[in-house]
Amino acid sequence: MKVLTYARGAEEHAGILIDDTVYDIEACAAFFAAGPMPRRLMDILETGKAGALGDLGRQLAAARQARAELPLACWAGIKEVRVLAPLPRPPKIICLGLNYRDHAEEQGAKLPEVPLLFAKAPTAVIGPGQPIVIPASSEKVDYEGELAFVVGTRVKHAEAEEAARAIFGYCCMNDVSERDIQRERVWLRAKSIDTFAPLGPWIVTADEVPDPLGLKLVTRLNSQVMQAGTTGNLIFTPVDLVVFITRYMTLEPGDVVSTGTPAGVGVFRKPPVFLKAGDVVEITIDGIGTLANPVIKAS
Repeated sequence: MKVLTYARGAEEHAGILIDDTVYDIEACAAFFAAGPMPRRLMDILETGKAGALGDLGRQLAAARQARAELPLACWAGIKEVRVLAPLPRPPKIICLGLNYRDHAEEQGAKLPEVPLLFAKAPTAVIGPGQPIVIPASSEKVDYEGELAFVVGTRVKHAEAEEAARAIFGYCCMNDVSERDIQRERVWLRAKSIDTFAPLGPWIVTADEVPDPLGLKLVTRLNSQVMQAGTTGNLIFTPVDLVVFITRYMTLEPGDVVSTGTPAGVGVFRKPPVFLKAGDVVEITIDGIGTLANPVIKAS
């Protein structure tokens, strides 16, 4: 099931995407008498109602098959709405360095013995179609296509089974990085500039991603393939990461963990390739979708 956040006007709504139709979760739950559901996806996760989304999705599929008419408040065409980041302000964003074998190899780095964690500020998040804004003073801004997962339940000191259950779903992320600042070992600032965390285009629930280690990930810059990797090359799996992270900190509903990037980033190319105004970055992951963002330069 694809779960997204969209807007018609100023309000943020959670929806279920089936083909090219967005079904409003709050309105559809009321129509099917499925019990009240919050309007925002973050509130659905925080109130523990994510488990009810599967039943609602099945009711919608049955209604579509029966060609049942739903009230206009329940649905809209995907082109009639603005698709936002699925979680416009996640509580935490935890990212991984050197979590693909080929990415470690392209920079001559040793494989890490434990996950290398760093954070991005939630204020860096943007959604599909929104521009990545290069600061006026920056010349070396890079793309990093990644598979991210969203935490669905509060979890601490998780073992493998609990860790797997804690994953609500998967989406694409672009871990945009300012390489000059990163070279100064100021990772938080290098990674957290406003607009440097494109996320989306939606979340595919974990039940529809039975093998998160069998996904092809492709990053394109102006339609040219820059990264072509597979999640089978991950050093630490999503379950491994939940187990490791929750030894030290609590993961909560809505937290995003981005699992790292494969080889092909711009800084290690010869010659290097950095983002510039007018570029378009597209990240495509099998079974998830494509996250596309244009690039502009701040004046």
